[in-house]
Amino acid sequence: MGSTHLSGPTAALTALVLCLLFTLNSCGHLPADVSKTSFAMGSVLSARVFADTGEAADAALDALIAAVNALDKRISATDPASELARLNLSGSAALSDETYAFVQKTLSLCRATDGAADPTLGRVTELWGFATDTPKKPGDGEITEALRHTGYDKVQTDDGERTVTLEDGLHLDPGAFGKGVGCDEAYKALAGRGCAGVVSLGGTVLVCGEKPDGTAWSVGIRDPKGNADSYCATLTLKTGAGTPAFFISTSGSYEKTFTENGTVYHHILDPGTGHPVGTDLLSVTAVSGNGCVSDALSTALFVRGYTDETRGWINEYLTGAVFIYADGGVIVTEGLRGVFGLTDGTGYRIADKAS
Repeated sequence: MGSTHLSGPTAALTALVLCLLFTLNSCGHLPADVSKTSFAMGSVLSARVFADTGEAADAALDALIAAVNALDKRISATDPASELARLNLSGSAALSDETYAFVQKTLSLCRATDGAADPTLGRVTELWGFATDTPKKPGDGEITEALRHTGYDKVQTDDGERTVTLEDGLHLDPGAFGKGVGCDEAYKALAGRGCAGVVSLGGTVLVCGEKPDGTAWSVGIRDPKGNADSYCATLTLKTGAGTPAFFISTSGSYEKTFTENGTVYHHILDPGTGHPVGTDLLSVTAVSGNGCVSDALSTALFVRGYTDETRGWINEYLTGAVFIYADGGVIVTEGLRGVFGLTDGTGYRIADKAS
């Protein structure tokens, strides 16, 4: 076996770089501005909250961190005490309302994307070991066998009993959905307290509530060819009564990688082959009013690319999407064209006016 290197939590945190540049009126009342960093769901969780008082901001931060950690305790595939891990082990279980709803939503998004965002890949992802300190390339025979134990048609649900049954030894993996749902939980914690803020968890960023100066939030998209602190573009997103929050998720081939025998492998697996997606895409950013949707669709769009089929997904589920290619070309779909801007000097270019 050749040398192996796995990117760490810092790379996950900076899948999107936050560019929060405020121009506040010094004559007016400024809300409290409090930031905290924690660790949740295998990633760095950072949050900045604006509230009427420091005490209120601190309380909101503590509540959102607690909510994300509580979610992780329910849906982690690696914590043997979680509901999802116990379901994988036993093959059938009655779940809490929250966990049952999460499973149902992941299956719905899996069907909607024709399996491109697939929560049933657990057996395959376990083979690759991206969630461990020792990832490795499995043998082709192992992958073929693991793929036999996948497919959303092998998951049976009972709404009355909130029971999920996994057929044929299938395992669920929340990887393509979990960080987005974590940001959904963070939003509930902030919105319930009337706070504005920005949260970063893994490859998903949440911006919600009105920014203190009344202007739009500026969110930077990481440069997939640069280091973890560089960005190549920005999205300028205005929240308000009609759109209280935006969730921005990026899936990129630069995250969670390892090198074996001179070949670099990334963690976004093609559900059809069980291997990392082979593509000239470097990253896909999806913007939605829901974190689970943005997370799932960023993965699905990375798997399938920009096609007639995926344009339909974007139109139905997203505000819009950004595709960044290895040759420096960038496709920005219609819903984001007015709020997207490339950073000078990065060498990227708009490749196509996507319809």
